[in-house]
Amino acid sequence: MGKISLTTDMWSDPNLSPFMAITAHWIKSVTENTANGLKLVLKLRSDLIGFKAIPGWYDGEHLAYAFLHVTDDLEITGMVCISALHCEC
Repeated sequence: MGKISLTTDMWSDPNLSPFMAITAHWIKSVTENTANGLKLVLKLRSDLIGFKAIPGWYDGEHLAYAFLHVTDDLEITGMVCISALHCEC
């Protein structure tokens, strides 16, 4: 827990303008009241956190900057796992 995984999707509208959507996925712990008392439950959450028009021609570096712009604005860049090799998940 405490980490966020992100997925992205790219597509173009009928005018060939490119767009990027970013979805965040994380596990949230919730305390629920059950017949046997309080119980800690882990729930998978997913939310759309970014939808950006990508102006001009784009390449991998341009897309990375657009991606980081969204995570920086939301102040979650430090919680994003780059890969399993670099995460203490």
